[in-house]
Amino acid sequence: MSQVELEMRDAAAAHPATVASVRDLKVYFQAKRGVVHAVDGVSFDIRDGETLGLVGETGCGKSVTGRSFLRLLPVPPGILAGGSATFRPHALCGDCDGAGCDTCGQTGRQAVACPKCRGQGCEACENSGAETIDLLKIGTEDLRRIRGDRIAMIFQDPGKALNPTLTIGAQLSEVFLQHRSAELLDAAGLPPNSGGAIRRYATQEPRIGDGFLLKLPPNRGQRQKLKAALDKMVAAALAETQVPNPAKLMDRYPHELSGGMRQRVMIAQALACNPDLLIADEPTTALDVTVEARILELIRDLQKRRRSSVLYISHDLSLVKRICDRVAVMYAGRVVEIGPTAEVFRNPRHPYTRGLMAAVPAADTPRGGLAAIRGTVPELIDPPRACRFAGRCPFHTDACRRFDPELHSISETHSVACFIDHPAPECEQPSYDRITE
Repeated sequence: MSQVELEMRDAAAAHPATVASVRDLKVYFQAKRGVVHAVDGVSFDIRDGETLGLVGETGCGKSVTGRSFLRLLPVPPGILAGGSATFRPHALCGDCDGAGCDTCGQTGRQAVACPKCRGQGCEACENSGAETIDLLKIGTEDLRRIRGDRIAMIFQDPGKALNPTLTIGAQLSEVFLQHRSAELLDAAGLPPNSGGAIRRYATQEPRIGDGFLLKLPPNRGQRQKLKAALDKMVAAALAETQVPNPAKLMDRYPHELSGGMRQRVMIAQALACNPDLLIADEPTTALDVTVEARILELIRDLQKRRRSSVLYISHDLSLVKRICDRVAVMYAGRVVEIGPTAEVFRNPRHPYTRGLMAAVPAADTPRGGLAAIRGTVPELIDPPRACRFAGRCPFHTDACRRFDPELHSISETHSVACFIDHPAPECEQPSYDRITE
């Protein structure tokens, strides 16, 4: 192996390819009293195969950020005011078929080549050679093809996310009918160029009269084959989530299942098409501790086997510490700190991150009042251009109320938005050695 090839391999291993990049994302909501800056200039990357934790208290903009990937926000009152959310699809490495080799940096996956330049680099792919899709700008039909296929989401409350009028089998069937019609026809032993009512049934594009046509021979026999193949695929997806007796579960309705079982159904639905990116929005909030542990272990196991990337949204620091490779801390619509999980928890640099860590009770904590961050989250209606944590920060100076700190690197992997680590222009710099409250 040449020196150049060795360097390329080492670079791929040290810097995994990016699956999604968020840059200066701004999502506002129109209210009677003004414009709510729910997400205001958020930027981060999600690398191939990693779990990125997005953590913060209620109302900081975590869920809005996650839903922005799939444009699931109501518009109006929601306003996508700016920024980008680019997505780079990945596939199994052609050289090793997912086993891991020098070409893919031992990850088993590589980016899909840009269809316009065929991997040579052009303006459409930002000269990366990889297919690059701006999720905030593509058309509705293009986005529908990505939702549930290349990017999937596990919602916070499966009781509300699942349709109460459809059986579990019918709801999971929609995923395969929408995104895996070719595989479905193949599994049913039908030619890929099947036409007429059968093809439209497999692609969920029925026409008036198809119901009658599907009852006629030979369509009736082909439809039965298609239904049998579909049921088999749905049962296999449910079995992946360790659901007992999947065939029986398919005929049940969501209200007949426990919270943990409904969440397993949501996971099966989200992972049915092996997505490149899985967005998990507090997937264990409504579950008890024992079920929560099983669900988390299930998500980690399926992610490892399917090599998906995960954006894990949570307010639970202990969960984030346990399952995430990197963590981004959000406060009042901004990312204030981002870095490897172990480093952020060992050496938090933003005062808000420190306050969050201090507020978590430990077994050796002496009896008495729990530590808390004083004050309340600032009003997000037309906020001033200044540090949004200044009013609650015990180390703030005049600089924090006059200038808006941006994310700056304090190491190769760790960034923070605070004047403690980056001198403010023409003002006294805050310090952890001096309390100013």
